[in-house]
Amino acid sequence: MQQKTDKIKPSEKILTTAFECLSTRGYANVSMRNIAKEAGVALSQLTYYYKNKEKLFIEVINMMTVQYLHEIEKNLESVMGEKEKLASLVRFFKELIRNKPKLLKLFIDFIAQALWIPSFREQLNSLFTELTQIIEENLLTDPKTKKKYLEYSPKTVAKLILGALLGTSIQIVLGSDRDSAFESLNLAESLLN
Repeated sequence: MQQKTDKIKPSEKILTTAFECLSTRGYANVSMRNIAKEAGVALSQLTYYYKNKEKLFIEVINMMTVQYLHEIEKNLESVMGEKEKLASLVRFFKELIRNKPKLLKLFIDFIAQALWIPSFREQLNSLFTELTQIIEENLLTDPKTKKKYLEYSPKTVAKLILGALLGTSIQIVLGSDRDSAFESLNLAESLLN
């Protein structure tokens, strides 16, 4: 009788290892050779699947983006009403900071790299567009909210919400006084209500 073994595909193992390396040390401090060594594969195997560091990082970001967007949508769908959805979105960012700091750090690194690498910039713009659309569709549908921000489009208000939450989250990750810094997220929530 043949035993069934649960083998991870080499491409998946490389991707998981790359996520760990990149989120722990950052894009600038990790080489393809480091990732191959930690994944236990030959460098030629890594380059067979991902060609170069930029393409590998794009795949890691794709993996992260799918997870990130799915979690945000699931979070927003779990509550009713715009105030509750905004509170849920703020909680999501707080939990991301507390429970998944590697994911947020990798995202921050991706933003920094997007300043210099056109393919990253395109991908980041696409992600921001999707996040803005999710916020717009979930938080800016009530006529009272639309009336409150009458001179601004819902898309502009959604960009402000995303900017406030993401920018505040980055400040918290970079800051030393994390606990009191969480108050800024609470303030963002109250200002936008």
